[in-house]
Amino acid sequence: MLKKIVLVISIIFIFQLAFTGSAVAAETYHIVKSGDTLWGIARQYDTNVEQIKQLNQINSDNIKIGLKLCVKITPDQAPVVQIAESAAEDTALIDSAEQVYIVQPGDSLNSIAQKYGTSVEMLKRINNLTSEVLNPGYILKLNMPGADVSRGGNVDRVAAAVLATAKQHLGTPYRYGGSSPGGFDCSGFVKYVFSQHGYNLNRTAAAQCGQGAAVSKSDLQLGDLVFFKCSSSSIDHVGIYSGNNEFIHSSSPRSGGVIITNLDESYYARSYAGAARIIQ
Repeated sequence: MLKKIVLVISIIFIFQLAFTGSAVAAETYHIVKSGDTLWGIARQYDTNVEQIKQLNQINSDNIKIGLKLCVKITPDQAPVVQIAESAAEDTALIDSAEQVYIVQPGDSLNSIAQKYGTSVEMLKRINNLTSEVLNPGYILKLNMPGADVSRGGNVDRVAAAVLATAKQHLGTPYRYGGSSPGGFDCSGFVKYVFSQHGYNLNRTAAAQCGQGAAVSKSDLQLGDLVFFKCSSSSIDHVGIYSGNNEFIHSSSPRSGGVIITNLDESYYARSYAGAARIIQ
């Protein structure tokens, strides 16, 4: 624990040096003139509007004449940023249950989520973010403390029992709004299965996503819930991870109701939105 604390403090110190020790040389500024737009300024400095917004902590496209905008951070910082990123990776090796990532210029929540096999919604929930704007140097948690990847024997037995119950219902027809063995929709199936083992889950996939501890795709374990955005911009489908990169779920009338599907199947790989651990 002490080693981890010292390392995290070192990460912060290194990154503070990176962003304060050479601020004058590393940052490029532009004074807004009449007729300027963020798009035009971004094009002038070979950057993008989103990065300018992040660097200056602004949410609107409207800019006032005379405003001093930071438009770019030069590569002079790259070696120090790389050291900081390596340190963050070392932290993950020390305690994989508390992984962190230090935001770098040009990063977005979407790019970080894709890199670490999670979702924007999960990152926002873990870090209590209300906006998707990130500033370089921000230490972003990638999963929740407590989502320990090493589980005791009793937890594994519970997960195995949950999956055994789920598999008893393979072939049960899909029924919109269904939450009983006569027919399930996706969240009704998950709620029913977990209720047989003493868990009271929320009724919808989106609400179930807010329960349990968020976990990355690479850390999935038996019994974890996996979430998808299949037909909208919000979470609208859920299943139970069953191992071997597969999950069991009530899919659709056309697909045969309760089935087992591989996470790499193109439709679900595209719509994957994160995972949560209920059994701990």
